[in-house]
Amino acid sequence: MLKQKRLRRATFGLAAFIALAVVSTAPAGGTTTITISHQTRGCHMWQVGNGYAHPSLSVTIKAGTVLRFVNNDVMPHRLLQTAGPKLAVVHANMNHMSASMSVKLTQKGVYRFTTKPGEDYKSMSMMKTVGKDYVLHMTLHVK
Repeated sequence: MLKQKRLRRATFGLAAFIALAVVSTAPAGGTTTITISHQTRGCHMWQVGNGYAHPSLSVTIKAGTVLRFVNNDVMPHRLLQTAGPKLAVVHANMNHMSASMSVKLTQKGVYRFTTKPGEDYKSMSMMKTVGKDYVLHMTLHVK
């Protein structure tokens, strides 16, 4: 009985931690880094800072924040804005490992992003993944 209570508490604590890791807030005028990281299951996911990786992400930041995207996946990604106030996204093609691009978010609103992944880099052919590749979705709330 005591073990079951501990297990339930540990499970609840872990679920609460993961929920908090999914939603992140950055100070106005600061920089928030979103990394596309390689995963064994599903191939790629978003990651805020050093937080937990997810294929779908919701992030809240303050207006004036610079959003920096870094591609650390084994394939190129093109960042696509699918909704929200129009941004001038420059260097959206992240065509090599550690490629990055930044955009300053000055206008409040809700923005949505996805990526269009390419084929694995030839030098990464030994990297295997399990299951279908995730389709990345991100909702960005600028307050």
